[in-house]
This record gives sequence, C-alpha cells and structure tokens, in this order.
Amino acid sequence: MKFELFRGNSGVYFWLNGLAAMAFSFILPVMSLFLIEGLGIEPMYIGIYTVGTAISTILISQILGRLADKGINSKTLLLIAIGFLCLAALCFSLLTQFWQAIIVGWCFMAFGASSIPLLLAMIRRFAEQSGKDSTKLNSQMRSSVSLVWIVGPALAFASVGTFGFRANFTLAATIALLVFVMVWRLLPSASKPATSQTAHHETVPPFPYKVWFLGIGILFANMANSTYINAMPLFITKELDLPVSYPGIFMGLTAALEIPVMLLSASWSHRFGKMPLMMVGFVMAMFFYIGIQYASTIEWLLALQLLNGLFYGIFVGLGITLLQDSAPKRVGQVSAFYTNAMSVGTMCGTSLMGFVAQQYGFRNAIYISFVAIVISLIIFLVMHLHESKRDRLAEQQLPLL
Repeated sequence: MKFELFRGNSGVYFWLNGLAAMAFSFILPVMSLFLIEGLGIEPMYIGIYTVGTAISTILISQILGRLADKGINSKTLLLIAIGFLCLAALCFSLLTQFWQAIIVGWCFMAFGASSIPLLLAMIRRFAEQSGKDSTKLNSQMRSSVSLVWIVGPALAFASVGTFGFRANFTLAATIALLVFVMVWRLLPSASKPATSQTAHHETVPPFPYKVWFLGIGILFANMANSTYINAMPLFITKELDLPVSYPGIFMGLTAALEIPVMLLSASWSHRFGKMPLMMVGFVMAMFFYIGIQYASTIEWLLALQLLNGLFYGIFVGLGITLLQDSAPKRVGQVSAFYTNAMSVGTMCGTSLMGFVAQQYGFRNAIYISFVAIVISLIIFLVMHLHESKRDRLAEQQLPLL
C-alpha cells in the first residue's frame, strides 16, 4: 500500500501527469524570454501572443470537455491534444518571426494546452470508479507536476543559456512524443457511458452560481501567479543583472516547497474546510508579493519562496476539487472551465504585466499580483460567508420540517 500511487492505473496517471508537465516546463517558463530575446519583440507584445493563445485554448478545451462528457473516448481526445503539443514544440524550435509564433500559439499550443483539463477529468472519473478520495488523489497527482517543476524550469533556462532556444524546444517536443506513446500504450480507454447523460442531455442544468464565483476567484489568483511568473525572469535578468539560470532556480525551489503543502492540503481541508484553507493561501500570497517589492538580495528572494510555496501548494491542491465538487455530474466541462479560468488569468496577468513593465519596470509589474490576489480573497470570503449564512438558516429551519 505504501507505493500504491506508483502502481497500476494510479501510477500511469501519476507518471503521465509528471511527464506532460515536464514538456510544458520546457516551453511556458521561457516563453516571455523567447519572445523578447529570441524574436526581438517589445514586452507589450507578449500580451498579443498570450491573449490569442488563451482564447483559443478556452474554446478548444471547452469543446473537448463537452465531447468527453457526451461519451467520446477521452483517451482519443487526449492523444490528439498531446500530438498538437509535440507539433507546437517542434514549430517553436524552427520559427524566426513573431507572426509565426502567433500562429503556432493560437492554433497548435491551444490544442496542446487542452490536454490538461482532459487529464484532470480522467483522473476525477478514475477516482470515482475506484472509490478513492478525489481531493487526496487530485493533490497526489498534482504533486507529480510540482515535482517536475523543481527541476524543469531550471533545466529549461539552463538549456536556453547553454544550447539556445531551438535545442530547448526540441527537447520539449521529444518529451511530448514520449507522453503520446505512453498514453497510446498504457492508458485504458476512458469512454464515459453515454446512457443517462445522453438520454437527459436536454435537461442538464447550467453551472451552479458557486462554480462561476469560484472560477472568477481562481482566475484572479492565477492572474496574480502568472504575472509574477512572467515578470520574475525578466526582473531577475534585466533589473538585477543575474545569470539566466536563476529564474529556474527560484521556480524549482517554489515547486519543492509546494509539494508537501499540496499533499497535506487534503487532510488540512478535511479539518478546516477547503474554502477557509484557500483563503489562508491567498493571505500568504499577499505577503509574498509585498515582500518582492522590497527584496534586494538573493537570500531575501529565496526566503520569500516559502510564502509562495505555501500559497501555490494550497491553491493548486484544492482549486480543481472545489470546482468539481460543485458540479459532480459535469466533470469534463468543469475541468475545462477550471483550466480556462486559469488561462484567462494568465492572459490578463501577462498582458497587464507587459504593459506595466514597459512603462514602470518589471518589479513594479508585480503590484498587479498583489491587487489580483486581494480580489480573489474578497470573492472567496464573500462566498464563504454566504454559504455559512445559508447553512445556519437551514439548521434553524430543520426542526420545523
């Protein structure tokens, strides 16, 4: 039982999640640096790439999630998405113009990014079919992503600094190809029985209001994180004049810190509640983003990563489960909605970061992160107070029924 996570179908999902994350870790962290230094664009144009890619990802992932909920084999859909991820990485290794990057990002990368909600939905359905705790399983699976991100970004920035962007993206394509083969050979078919779902398709209710509010809160929280992620490499290398490998070290350290937090978040949520725990994570993020404004040494920046690890470990450990619990009969679409909220947050954060950074510098751009995380905290607090009030009213009326 000790190594159950690494065996059987659980092990397959765990390693697939990790390897897919490795492919993304060689693309996403270096993208802003690639667009500016590799293609020679100005920071404000990063938003054009990010916005287009995010909108395309939203549309495609929602369509694929709906198809999965209708009974289309999720394994086939996942193979298509991973195939496009491999193709996107290959194209990034060859392109030389910004307009080419836009085409690759808006078309191929959008399909590739849609592999994330498909995997999340498949993991949730696997948890339900096997009788596992979905909160615990989601946290365990997400820990494989964080485990990879301990070394992935550091290796990506190191490979860019040593061998260049072409070699880095070629390596990402190779890893994506390995994921494709593993999905094809090892993953069981995941067709959802379309009996009741299809029969009552017309009567499927819309998302509960809670899904929308939580999604908006998650959007702003990821907007805060993505603003920091995109501003930090340029802040470190341009304004502090540190080696290009340092941003990867910071990302890796945060990932190492968030893994135990993520694994513990499942048990913490049973004790304190998912929403209160998420709000604690947001408070940690507020202190982190304020601390960045005053950080002047490497030691200070490294110490601050503890707060970032606490925030992000709780955030990604519980976010998807909160949404899936709110609409358990629409796991595919809710999982896509979750990743779309994350994508829109990335889109907004990156776009604003580019504009603010060009006018006021990369360090000041992180003020966007602080404002966004405060908005997330307010949304979750209002939702929590509303649900607490509703529960109290229900308890008062119960004896009268």
